[in-house]
Amino acid sequence: MSGLNNSDFVRLLEIIDRTEKERRSETADHFLRSVSQDGYGDYAGSYDRVVSGLIFAGTEPDLIYGNVYIEDDIIQEIEELNSSQIKSKNWIVPRFINAHTHIGDTLLKDPPLGPEMKPYAYKRDLDSLVKPPNGLKHKFLNSLSTDEAISSMESAIWEMYQNGISVFADFRERGIEGTAALIEAHKNAGRDIHPVIFGRPTLYSLNAGSDLTSSHSFLDELRDLLEIAGGIGVSGANDVDEYILAKVASKTHSKRKRLAIHAGEKDRSDIEPALALDPDLLIHMTHANEAELKTAADSEIPIAVCVRSNLVTGVGLPPVLNMLDAGVSVCIGTDNVMLNSPDMFEELHFLSKIYGITDTVLFKMATSNGADALGCRFTGSIEVGKKADMMVLNAKSLNLKHVKDPLAGFIRRARADDILGIV
Repeated sequence: MSGLNNSDFVRLLEIIDRTEKERRSETADHFLRSVSQDGYGDYAGSYDRVVSGLIFAGTEPDLIYGNVYIEDDIIQEIEELNSSQIKSKNWIVPRFINAHTHIGDTLLKDPPLGPEMKPYAYKRDLDSLVKPPNGLKHKFLNSLSTDEAISSMESAIWEMYQNGISVFADFRERGIEGTAALIEAHKNAGRDIHPVIFGRPTLYSLNAGSDLTSSHSFLDELRDLLEIAGGIGVSGANDVDEYILAKVASKTHSKRKRLAIHAGEKDRSDIEPALALDPDLLIHMTHANEAELKTAADSEIPIAVCVRSNLVTGVGLPPVLNMLDAGVSVCIGTDNVMLNSPDMFEELHFLSKIYGITDTVLFKMATSNGADALGCRFTGSIEVGKKADMMVLNAKSLNLKHVKDPLAGFIRRARADDILGIV
């Protein structure tokens, strides 16, 4: 009807994709082109750049007016000044650490949450959504081409960058192929955002009685995966044969890579075996009791909570206050893109409103706690010697204008559209 053949449509889609990338680039770079108008940007002194405004310095944080001096992307000096000496009153805040994501299911946004219970409601069913190997997510991932996987993850990475995220930890399904696809997507995105990849072997559904050839194939895959990933991410202790799980943990620890595991999301049955693996990071712990939280705290195992995800899947709310009481280092993740946008501002809003956690503690949960949990201590706070991973928020936006307590405003009210730019 239109006179266009298949090759014309392909070219048209390429033009649309290229235009979208250019639009994103212009949005991300707008800050750098306009910095001179608001008191920050290139600096004529001995440093590469200076960023001026209300600085959320340190991990608590300490709110001070002043300048952050940067050279070779490293914070060299933080100078405190009187507010009258600073032209810009914008907020200089560390970028977020998203401690748990699954961005491979980006193309499966907002799926049915379970079978229809009533004409107006679903019966939410976590297993039917995400349990390997037959959950909706895994069936969908297995149907994706490599190009589709790379392109969809690239868009998720762009979204996280524009939402102020500096580091994201992803549980990457589909073994070597899936991990390689995320590495390629990150390279294509071309922005300053760091992935911590927890790969998952495709053959770990084997058991102790598997034939020798299969066992060798599994160990070969695990070895190769540990060469290119930051560690291994396990769906849950109940999903994997005990023998295979012990092999995964042993090999991961011996390679000095990180082991992360979902635990206690649906019930408590997989918490004890997860703790026995001595993981570097626990995900969810929604149904953990006080004794289990004390074990995690005593073993210095951080927990990544994903409150919006737990609400969507109907598994309940994690006992975050009990975690803090026990002395656990709690960090924050956004979980599956198919269920929620990778928006750390939204996670903070939910945590603040549901639990009443103090703004200072939530600030650390979204920044330095996540950096420590993932071994990314080069970022997570605005401090001398750390990477200059900062976002500049517009204190005069309609959303933030009239805020009396900037820390409270950042935790409870700020949004991605308040970001003027990424440093």
